[in-house]
Amino acid sequence: MMSEEQGGRHQHRSVPDWVHLFESLDDEAMVLGSCPAAREAWSEGLSTWTEHVMACSTCRGIAQQQDLLGTDALDCATCRGALEVVYDLVDEAEHYEPAVVWELQRSDRFMEELAALPAPDQVTRVRAEPTYQQWGFAQRLLFDAQGSWHRDPERARERSALAVAVAEKLDPASYGADWIADLQAKAHAYLGNAHRILGHFGLAEAEFVLAEACLRRGVRSGRAEARVFSLKASLLRDQHRHGEALALLDRLERFYAEHRDEHSVGRIALKRSDVFDFLGEPRRAAEECARAAALLDARREPLLPLVARKNAINYLVSAGELARARSLFDHLPPMPEPLVELQRRWLEGNLLRAEGRYREARAVYEGVRVSSAEAGLFYDAALASLDLALTAYQEAGRAGEIRRMAEEAAVHLTLAGAKREAFAALRLILQAAREDALSLAVLESARQRLVALQPSS
Repeated sequence: MMSEEQGGRHQHRSVPDWVHLFESLDDEAMVLGSCPAAREAWSEGLSTWTEHVMACSTCRGIAQQQDLLGTDALDCATCRGALEVVYDLVDEAEHYEPAVVWELQRSDRFMEELAALPAPDQVTRVRAEPTYQQWGFAQRLLFDAQGSWHRDPERARERSALAVAVAEKLDPASYGADWIADLQAKAHAYLGNAHRILGHFGLAEAEFVLAEACLRRGVRSGRAEARVFSLKASLLRDQHRHGEALALLDRLERFYAEHRDEHSVGRIALKRSDVFDFLGEPRRAAEECARAAALLDARREPLLPLVARKNAINYLVSAGELARARSLFDHLPPMPEPLVELQRRWLEGNLLRAEGRYREARAVYEGVRVSSAEAGLFYDAALASLDLALTAYQEAGRAGEIRRMAEEAAVHLTLAGAKREAFAALRLILQAAREDALSLAVLESARQRLVALQPSS
């Protein structure tokens, strides 16, 4: 529903409102028929066309006559934000058709209908009932999966699996076999990425094999391929196949640069920074984060530039450049997402510890440990316990507290279903404590081992 601004001067348009407007827009008879430049923009995609309408007095006048894109709506930050979400939804369709927008609008009802069923039964239902076998519904599921990667990876896995089931049942006569193959590739890649985040690398690899097989049957426009390989690069990074990951990221950056997509180039820079961090090159990682922050478009993904700045600070701390790190951190606002805000607080603890402000660092780490456990992030809780152990050692070498933190980390790793190698790292700490041989090197080595074994999001 639309809500009024103070004084009733303007009604904000919600996402369903925008979808309805695009659905009802008689573009060919009106705007496209009146302006050759609009026809050219239309061929490049919906968002390019809409940007043209905003800037062209002829097209904008026609749209305003139809009460579609009023000046007050375009100048309203809330409405523009909603419009960006519609861009995300429709641009995901790769090729725009009015029917796809109509299907996107109906997809929320489909999701509500299926919500009462267990995930396996949802897959069975969409495979059996043609009503659900719509392109727009598959796209809506993928959009929801992407939004859940960092918040609820299990939900992302379920949504992606459902999207795969829908995409496999689409009618080639309605949508085109090659376009369907591109959509199937993207669905398999999204499912593979969810498996990666959950730590199921074998399942993730299998999905990317299927995704690449679909690409070979697809349109070969490059867009779907770029999306698939961008996600595959994250898997290669987590598998410590660093050379392959960097080569793939370089290839993707060239593609996005050729298409003048600075935001996607920024995303690639952010991914590359992770690889450099794994390689023990924090300064290069920080440089890539700075480049990413300058290229990323906050209108498209408001949180991502903040994440790039946060990561840059973390890498500067690792590189020992504490003055630069402190300067950047003091200008970093609280994060709008609770889990990302938790990461910002953790970063604050790291900075405080590096500055020798151990008591303050301990208080921050304790809050991170408790909040992580409450959120079900047990692996993170284990890492926070080791940070408390490191701080205790640097502050006063308290062996008893360090043993207690290591034992607590073992409990959290058990709850997280961690690999056996992770427990081996903790046993080294406990053995060193028993033998009165604890050192900063032992503690830091154990923590680095746990970080290397943790699936990243």
